[in-house]
Amino acid sequence: MAKALKIDSRDNCAVVLDDVRQGDRVEVRTEAGIVSLNAGSAIAFGHKIALAALAADQPIIKYGAEIGRASAAIPAGAWIHLHNVTCRRGREGRG
Repeated sequence: MAKALKIDSRDNCAVVLDDVRQGDRVEVRTEAGIVSLNAGSAIAFGHKIALAALAADQPIIKYGAEIGRASAAIPAGAWIHLHNVTCRRGREGRG
């Protein structure tokens, strides 16, 4: 079983510590205990996995801070990356 690291108690994503194939079980230690997820797709080492279903425009929280927003609904166990995250940080005032 693959492992993932939840960095901060406020995070709604975790970082996978192995390359994960679609359908693999991923285990994450949380403040509430061990959470086990099915990977919705292949996820490379060091990339993010959703710990719970996220609605479109919901903040993505990593390190206890917002790092972006879901550009579409993201199911639990899904890969979180550029294809489903938007970030305006640093782009304020640009059309």
